Parts: sequence; C-alpha cells; structure tokens
Amino acid sequence: MKKIALILLVSQIVLFSCRTAKVGSKSETEIVFLHLNDVYEISPLEGGKKGGMARVATVRKELIQQNPNVVTVLSGDFLSPSVLGTLKYEGKTIRGRQMVDVMNTVGVDWVCLGNHEFDISEADLQERINESKFDWINTNAWQNKGGKLEPFGKIINGAKQPFAKTKILEFKDKQGKTIKVGLFGILLPSNKKDFVFYDDFFESAKKAYDELKPQCDFVVALTHIDKADDAKLAAMLPDLKLMMGGHDHDNMIQKIGGVTLAKADANAKTVYIHRLVYNSKTKSVEVKSELKEINDKIADEPTTAAVVKKWEDIADENYRKMGLDKNNVIYVAKEPLDGRESSIRNFQTNLGNLIAKSTAVSVPSGVDCAVFNGGSVRIDDQLEGDITELDILRVLPFGGKVLGVKMKGRLLERTLETGLKNKGSGGYLQWDNIRYDEASKQWFINGKLLDVNQEYNVSTSDFLMSGKEKGLDFLTTKNPDVVSVYEPKDSDVGGDIRRAVIAFLKK
Repeated sequence: MKKIALILLVSQIVLFSCRTAKVGSKSETEIVFLHLNDVYEISPLEGGKKGGMARVATVRKELIQQNPNVVTVLSGDFLSPSVLGTLKYEGKTIRGRQMVDVMNTVGVDWVCLGNHEFDISEADLQERINESKFDWINTNAWQNKGGKLEPFGKIINGAKQPFAKTKILEFKDKQGKTIKVGLFGILLPSNKKDFVFYDDFFESAKKAYDELKPQCDFVVALTHIDKADDAKLAAMLPDLKLMMGGHDHDNMIQKIGGVTLAKADANAKTVYIHRLVYNSKTKSVEVKSELKEINDKIADEPTTAAVVKKWEDIADENYRKMGLDKNNVIYVAKEPLDGRESSIRNFQTNLGNLIAKSTAVSVPSGVDCAVFNGGSVRIDDQLEGDITELDILRVLPFGGKVLGVKMKGRLLERTLETGLKNKGSGGYLQWDNIRYDEASKQWFINGKLLDVNQEYNVSTSDFLMSGKEKGLDFLTTKNPDVVSVYEPKDSDVGGDIRRAVIAFLKK
C-alpha cells in the first residue's frame, strides 16, 4: 500500500513539474482564473454528491498553493432564486444574504451582475452589495434614481464607491515586470426593473475592449448573456482571449477564432480552471481550460463549511416552523423530472404536468383543468431517484396559494393562447387536462373542444391570477369573465403550492 502511495506521489510531482516546466522560462507567466457561474445553492446537491461551496473553497486554496496568481470569479446570478433566500433570519427575509456570506468566506474576487440579481428589491440588492467583500464589475447596467442614471456601487462609511466599468488587473512576472490584464463584465437586459437601465451590451463591450486594449497586455471578460450572443460577441472582438460566461446552466466550451468561450454547470456542480500563459517576449497568450467536477471526493474547506452550516441550521429552523422535514423522501422518480428552464419554458414537461395535477386535486370542489406559469419552477435541473420535501421547496421556492377559478371559456382560451406566445419565457404555461392541436389550432379541455361560451373550473396559482406574468395583465380576479374564485386558508393543502405537490406525491 505504501509503495502505491509513493508511486502516486512521485507521479503527481512529475506531472506538476511538467506543467510548471512549460512556464519555467523567464518570459512566461501563468495566471489562473477559477470560474463559476449561476450559483444558487451553498450546499451540495444530489444527496451530497455534487456541488458545495466549501468544496470550491478547497479547490481555490489548492490552486493558490500552486500559483499565487489566482483570480476567483462568478459570472452572475447568485442572489436569487433559492429556497434559503425566501426564508427568515433576524426578522427579515434572507434574499441572498447567505450567498454573500459564503462567497466572502470562499474568497471570491470578482463578480458581474446577472439578471437574477434584480429579482430582489433595490434596497435588498444594496444591502447585499454593501455586505460583499468581493469586487463587482459592471459595464452596461446603470442604477436609475428617479430618472437620473448613475453607476451601481458599494456604500462604505456613507459614501458610494461605484462599480468599475473596466478594470486592469496587475500581476508580476519572474523579472518583476508588471503584466496587465483588462477585465470587463456585461449582462443581458432580461429582468427589467424600474431601478435598472441597460445599455446595449454589444456596444458596451466593444467600447470597454477598445478602451482597455491599448493599456493592457491582453483582455478577458465576464459575461452573463445567452451563448448565441456570446458567440456573436467573440466574433466582434477576435483579440479577446477569454470569455467566462454565465446565464446558460450547462457546461460548454468552444473556440471562436482566437477567443475561448466557456461556461460551467450551475450550482457549482463544476467549475472551470483557466490557465493563461503569457509570454512577454512574443506577447502571446496560451489558454488552457480544465472543467473540474465538484463532488464528494473533494474535502470541505473548514471555515467555509462552518458558514454553510450556520445557514443550513437557520434553514432547518424555518423548515421546522413550516412543518416540513427536508430529508423526508416522498417519491422515487424512476425517470428524471424535467425542471430545466430550457425545457419547462418551451414545452410541456413531466414535472410541469405533475405540479399542475397537484394543484388540481388540492381544490376541494374539483376542476376541469389546471394551468400555471413555468417560470415559477426555479430549480433549472432534473430530479431523479429519491425526491425529498426539500427538493419540492427548491423546485418552487416562492410558494404561493392554489386558487380554484371559475371562468368563461373565452378567458381560458385567451390565457392559453398568450401562454403559447410566451414560449421561451417564464410566462409559458404548464398544464393538465388540456391539449392543443397544432394542425387545427384548437384547444381541448378534458378531451372536448374548448367552448368559449362555457364556464370552466380551473386550478391555478395566485401569482398567475395577479396579472403580473408576461402578456397576462388581463388575468386578474377583477376580469368580468371570472365568475368566482375559491381561495384556500393558509392551513389548507392548497394554502401553499409546495404543500399541494408534497401531498400529491405522498399519495
């Protein structure tokens, strides 16, 4: 056994020597970016097998031991959504406070804004910014203060320190000379709040690059945009060396001309380790990217693990007050239940149908059909095997009541038609006991052609009936085509859609 261990140790030394030998000349310097994106969970997922920010902290610490030139970045989306963010602590809803606390402990260096940072209120966002010890880079979004545009920023001792639009990171080579790396960060305008104004991210990126390039040895970027737009931007900026992306939740890497574009898996199931070797003689940059799985083979970094546990204990106390057992297995999914955004916002999925059925049976008087907005599902993952009560909270972190609504057929038809137009967004509708015939462009309820003059009993969510979903401002309880509304008590199964799903699965 000792011989095997010795052989492995020698092998690791040889491999490390080979890697460092390539940057052994005085003209070569290696800079490492540890890259995460779209992280909503601080704890491991899938029964502890994947993810976990305390494991990420271990990876970071090991990288720094090998090379002090390590920069840890998160390319947007971390403050929302999560179950923990909807819970209470010290009399206030948490709203991403747990993420900032853990990211501070991990040692994240730079983040860019993601669209989900604007899920929370302006005041809550400012609190999270003020609590952060990491730096924010923001090239194309502005804070709208009553019509006056100003940079977002961190308030320290009563003074606002604006986020950098661009930044020059400095590193020393073996000769003591400074290597300058330009950085900018952009996001897409998909979460339009009154307190945010978005500049065109293509134009902003081009302007930032043109400003940085004459001052730097090379430029990299944090991006939180769709992968198709990432590719377009890479083609626009062919001398950009690395784009560390977010927004898409599945890992990917591609080379577009001389630009390396990469995204890791959401929730720190994987991270990218980008090693950039800069040659001061040739002025060339070699990019080597390694996708590293974050799993149970990686030990927790103790300090980060303690902070994670603090927030897990806070969550457990909330669950107890809600009467939920997070570890209670309520269902075994032999086939994956599809809650990925790319699925549930574009077509009918088995998870969407399951939730819709759950709402239907929670209305005591019974219903003809069920419908809810796919955007209320926020897990962006597939569930399989043992499904726990906590999994359902992760699927539907915002909860809400299940309503039984008697409405005219013409209103139901208009609602369903709008849902189809919302394909690709959170306003796309998931349903049960409804069928759409593409050829005839007709709707069928309970197997029969929808009659615009008939009245239908429909189970739905209180959010969908608020008129706040995309294109569905007409769908409110005040609409004249709404005949009656059944609203459950808070203690009823339908008093919380998550409770309705749990009860349905238990049966």
